[in-house]
Amino acid sequence: MMSTNRKTETAGDHNRIVERTNIQGHINSPGDIRVDGQVKGNLTVGGKLVVGPSGTIDGKVTASEATISGRVIGKLEIKGLTTFSQSANVQAEVVTGKLSVETGAQFSGMCTMNNGKSALATPISKSGEQSKISAA
Repeated sequence: MMSTNRKTETAGDHNRIVERTNIQGHINSPGDIRVDGQVKGNLTVGGKLVVGPSGTIDGKVTASEATISGRVIGKLEIKGLTTFSQSANVQAEVVTGKLSVETGAQFSGMCTMNNGKSALATPISKSGEQSKISAA
């Protein structure tokens, strides 16, 4: 007897861009995406992004979580954990909740750890003017 229960949630959906596939344009997915091919454009991923060793992304990426083993050029905005594997080559501005970098990974750019708070806060006085803060 076959089960009639079907999964209706998109959070478990997986998309894959295989090797030797080139995509130019914007991609929006409510689920997970694995990139082993090449993407030039912006990716919005509701779940986890995995960039395989042969994968390349040139653009802005927004995701809940990311594991990078390939090449990323542009900007990464990851809500949770971002992992740069040993074979990763990342040239990007990174805004993430947590960052893990394995030995051998190449990273060139800027990283802001953002766990729901601003990285650099400028206090505002009661008069509405920003206070000046200097680092010694």
